[in-house]
Order: sequence, then C-alpha cells, then structure tokens
Amino acid sequence: MAHSSQINASPTRPIASQPTATAAKLMLVLVASFVTLVPGGPIETRDFSGLGGTVFWGFNAFLIALALLAVGSAVAMLRGSATASWGAIVAAWGYIFVVLLDLGHVFPTSPDPIPLMLGLIEILDFILAFYVLALAHRGLGHI
Repeated sequence: MAHSSQINASPTRPIASQPTATAAKLMLVLVASFVTLVPGGPIETRDFSGLGGTVFWGFNAFLIALALLAVGSAVAMLRGSATASWGAIVAAWGYIFVVLLDLGHVFPTSPDPIPLMLGLIEILDFILAFYVLALAHRGLGHI
C-alpha cells in the first residue's frame, strides 16, 4: 500500500520532508528580515563611517555571501535536497554570529545606539535562526 505522501510524488523530483521544507521557508523569511536592516535604510540608522571603506564593504560582502548561501540552500531544500540542510545550518550559525556581535557591541561598532526596532528584529532573527537550525537538523535525521 502506497503512503499518502508517495501517491502524488513525481518520479523526477523528490518531495522535501516537512521539517526541511519548513526550515527552507523560515530561512527565506530570515533573509528577507535581514535585508530590511541594510545600513542607511529605515531601520538601521547608525553611522558606520568610522569603520573605513574596506571593513564596511568587507562586512557587506560577507552578509551578501551569507544571504546567497541561505537562499540557495532554501531553494535546494524546497526542491527535495536534504543535504542542502547543511548549507542552511551554516547560514543560520552565520546569522546568529552576526546578531551576537552586533547586540554585544563587538562589531560593527558605531557611536550611535542600536535603534529599538533594529534590536527587536535582531532578537527575533536570532530566535528564528535557532528554529531553522533545529528543523534543518531534524530534516537530516539528527533530532
């Protein structure tokens, strides 16, 4: 007897497991949320001119690479790749690392205080990243 999830399965495209698909969708929400925090935008209003061009653009390059890894992993997971969960795990840890450095006033530093909305979004993203971690590990059969 065929399992209900196998009845409509395409032979050429595997179906993502529920934890993997959920992790992928939440990873896309996490990336979208981080995009709203671009310096000079409506939420991130701090002055980072003291960092210098190389450090500022190097950090932005890191954030762009992190977003590309996250989006690529999410798309692959939605297409049924369980191994793409490893990319999601790395990206989630990257986002956790960035939030901890910022909220801990380690990097990037600015003479301006962290705006309230920025702090709230970062805390929510921190929680969301841990949720993505748990779901990605579950999708890999670790939990």
